[in-house]
Amino acid sequence: MSDLTRLSDLIAARSAGLTLYARQWVDGSSAEDVLQTAMVSLLSQRKMPADPVAWMYRAVRNAAIDAARAQARRRKREQAVASARCDWFEPSADDAMDATSAEAALRQLPADAREVVVLRLWGDLGFSAIANVLGVSVSTAHSRYTAALEQLRNLLEQPCKTTVTLKRD
Repeated sequence: MSDLTRLSDLIAARSAGLTLYARQWVDGSSAEDVLQTAMVSLLSQRKMPADPVAWMYRAVRNAAIDAARAQARRRKREQAVASARCDWFEPSADDAMDATSAEAALRQLPADAREVVVLRLWGDLGFSAIANVLGVSVSTAHSRYTAALEQLRNLLEQPCKTTVTLKRD
């Protein structure tokens, strides 16, 4: 039996336990990604480890801890950006729009329109940068943004469970 066949059989036999082991640090879908990353690393080695089962658990542990740290950093970064840009959603005494209504309206937009709004408002990108990210012209990026804002206005002005009124300048 070749080393590759032996490793493949070991991976198939131990994958459920390895996935469960990874879930100590990350969620279910991330645990499967961690397992895949660790096993690809094992299969790409030139020499089979002396104790491949122990190596698999060690590799999964290290990959899961790395993934958990990356998730924590990403969450912290997203929260910092969100809190820095929260003034757009802060209701004032003169404005009845709240974050929940705006977020619900944003979710109703088509994906391409929502993407432009998020890049502009939360990404703080200019239209040339947005055009570069999306692979479109600057005028297309701008027209998508203005159309998306118009759609948001219409969504927020529609009667719903809670009445939302926008103050217009």
